[in-house]
Amino acid sequence: SSGSNAEYGKAVVSTQSTGVSSSAPEVSSSVPDQSGQDEKLQELEGSSEVSERESPPNNAENSVEPHRVEDEDDDDLREDKKSEKVLRVVIHSIEGVTRVTDSISDVDPFVEVRANSVLLGATQPRQDTSSAVIEEAFFIKTAQSPEKLKLKFQLKDQHHMTEHDLLGHGYFDLSEEDMTEKQTVHLKWKGSEIGRLLISVDFQNITIV
Repeated sequence: SSGSNAEYGKAVVSTQSTGVSSSAPEVSSSVPDQSGQDEKLQELEGSSEVSERESPPNNAENSVEPHRVEDEDDDDLREDKKSEKVLRVVIHSIEGVTRVTDSISDVDPFVEVRANSVLLGATQPRQDTSSAVIEEAFFIKTAQSPEKLKLKFQLKDQHHMTEHDLLGHGYFDLSEEDMTEKQTVHLKWKGSEIGRLLISVDFQNITIV
């Protein structure tokens, strides 16, 4: 019986040993490889970001419809703007002044312009000269016919300390003149000519705002 027990014991031990070896799980086969999965996950995330950057925007969602800006100058181009006709008097030049009132210096001439005795203004004085280019304009708005206007020009010598000296005067009567472009006005003092003006008279349309 001892021999059989020994063999039986051997059989039991052998059976237990076989059971342990067969039931113990293999570590290499049961533990998944996490490093490979992490690398794949990073690759997927990186490709997703690249695709989002490279993909063109959705024109239907992101497009902005251009806003039409109305021309602010449309009102300035109206055809119904109003205008008014006025008379323009242009003094082109002073020529050949021979009269002097100051023995110390030459004349500093300027011209006062009147229409039917109403003062319209004066040109800027020119210093120490008997002839000068002026090219200054004066405008007249009148309720009466322009042909009834009589223009008077007074040539004066500017003084800074005393009253300006009158050198001479001349007239331009619109009722007697057919031509009004670059006409000569003879300036006189006590019946003698002392110089000339070159003037023009015409009509201009001014816009009323």
